[in-house]
Amino acid sequence: MQEPVFSYVPGESFLHKLDPRTKLAAVMLLGILAFRAESFLEIGTLFTFFIALASFSRLPLKVFFRAVRPMALFIIFIFLAQFFFTEGQELASFWVLRPTLEGLYNGIRISARFILLLLFAALMTASTDPSAITCGIERMLRPLPLRWLGVNSYELATMMNLSIAFLPLLFDRVERTKAAQASRGMYFGKNPLRSVPALTIPLIRGVVRDAEELSLAMESRGYQGTCRTSIHELLMRKRDRLSLLVMGLFAIIMLVL
Repeated sequence: MQEPVFSYVPGESFLHKLDPRTKLAAVMLLGILAFRAESFLEIGTLFTFFIALASFSRLPLKVFFRAVRPMALFIIFIFLAQFFFTEGQELASFWVLRPTLEGLYNGIRISARFILLLLFAALMTASTDPSAITCGIERMLRPLPLRWLGVNSYELATMMNLSIAFLPLLFDRVERTKAAQASRGMYFGKNPLRSVPALTIPLIRGVVRDAEELSLAMESRGYQGTCRTSIHELLMRKRDRLSLLVMGLFAIIMLVL
């Protein structure tokens, strides 16, 4: 069975040994830099930095292809929308579609941003145990006055971790639903719009059922949202401080470009 997207891949690389708080802070910073990237030089620098991080992680390339593939249609749609409907210097004319040079630039730039976000997120989730991510988020949120909002860091970290955990399960359920409908004789290529209800309705029912089963399992095990313990002892080591320093220097370089 194919592994779901954004799943953890055990390893002993440099990235696997980093504190989850270091990787969370790095991904947030890289996400901000990706959204601020305007020129092709900045985007190319971010892709080069990702390649360097991927080499340190020793993760197989299929992990990153698997993260981008489910969003490929969405990325293509964004590119085409920018390419054909952005005003500027026209490259050609196809009925109501008028591709422009500015649309080509914007489409490549925005698509590259989304791809970078997916790649950096896949790099973090593949090199970090989900329970360590939960512990890292809780430690980072603990100093915030979340009690004024009626929640605490433990509950918020659990919700974030469940969201991360449900994402690969959602893609896996989509594939299983498609296979089940295909076995019943449905052909998705003939009329894609007609097949949407056949996918969405069983998918929503399955997701709701999974959420109910998870909530019952947590209640039966006496889940409490306060003062939870963790098997992970988080400790910022020399490699973590060095990594944060490198990230800070890289961010300064990106802001200067």
